[in-house]
Amino acid sequence: MNIGVLKEIKEDERRVALQPIQAQALSRLGHNIYVEIGAGEGAGFSDADYQGCGGKLAMKDEVLARARLLLKVKEPLRSEYSDYAPHHILFTYLHFDENNVDPRDISELISRGFLGIAYEWVGKAGRYPLLEPMSQMTGYLFAQRALELCSKEKGVFCPRNENLLPGGRALIIGCGNIGLSAFKYLSDLGVALTVVVTRGREDFNCEANARFETEGVDYIGATGTDLIIMDKKDPSRTQDTIAAALPEIDIVLNCAVRRPDLPKQRMEYLIDRSMVGTMQRASILCDCTACDRELIETCTSSASLYHSYREENVVHYNCDHIPSMVANTATRLLTARTFPYIRYIASLKSLQAITEDESLRDGVCCYGGHLTHALSAEKKGLPYRSLSDVVKAMSTPMWD
Repeated sequence: MNIGVLKEIKEDERRVALQPIQAQALSRLGHNIYVEIGAGEGAGFSDADYQGCGGKLAMKDEVLARARLLLKVKEPLRSEYSDYAPHHILFTYLHFDENNVDPRDISELISRGFLGIAYEWVGKAGRYPLLEPMSQMTGYLFAQRALELCSKEKGVFCPRNENLLPGGRALIIGCGNIGLSAFKYLSDLGVALTVVVTRGREDFNCEANARFETEGVDYIGATGTDLIIMDKKDPSRTQDTIAAALPEIDIVLNCAVRRPDLPKQRMEYLIDRSMVGTMQRASILCDCTACDRELIETCTSSASLYHSYREENVVHYNCDHIPSMVANTATRLLTARTFPYIRYIASLKSLQAITEDESLRDGVCCYGGHLTHALSAEKKGLPYRSLSDVVKAMSTPMWD
């Protein structure tokens, strides 16, 4: 198969979808690898590196013309929509379900007719291996960036590396992959923590032990972390508890997304503007999920790695692709997970083979001009058609 590696054009995005050594492995399997000139430079991989590994350097137009399977990292921007054609297979993050994605943009993009496989939905049994490493990295990097901002903007050094340092306090909302990374980073530095969770201490410790490959560690007790357990029946009680804590908090990291059982009608915001206004001047507030005004009223995402802004005298930082800050590390982590799927897709002879593979089938979000991802269709109010129905209606299910 002809495979194309595209250069990212999103602001501050420096990752690349394939390492040179992986291009070499694909070339040895008989595939042709077309690499857009400069695609890997931001991640520390030169054009010469790809050439030395059997990649063919090309301008973007040639990559698009020659390649069947196109590899990217970030979702296409509007200026890229016309790049794709019905014969293309696009493998990248798509994020059709995110709240800050306009349904009209989704409709325009999928009208190009290509087969779109989203990194974030590839997987099975509720586990998404292509999303996990970037989510984990996101938690570490937001914690690191928040500490830097707290030092710069508030003048507070939050780590407590030894007793002479007073330290600071952070509030972490949610303890999935992002939240656990933030917890680990900050607790290792001795930052005092308050964590908002949906379940209790035992469940938190169980998840932390599983994530960090430890056994029987009481992470809550060992770090002196305070827990706030989300009251699902009366979320206003949880809001009140958070509101009481905020005046003493230096850093807030929201690492949670809104659950279906907590719609806007029940709780418009977990932290609203009036609550933000009670925080000390120049405190730091981050939404690590890049969801605009979802759980926190004053948070909107940004493509810039370094942009921050102030509302209610509180410093906000909400980069929507922070792993790019460490592009080489992030590329290595991401492509270690995506490469087996790339190799497998390239080996397939027909579209039918994808529909029979559970991990890949669930990642297909569009094909033939149809939205084939049920959750995205529901959230965006767009027509949905199952992949199997689309495949049956297509007259040429073979790749070539």
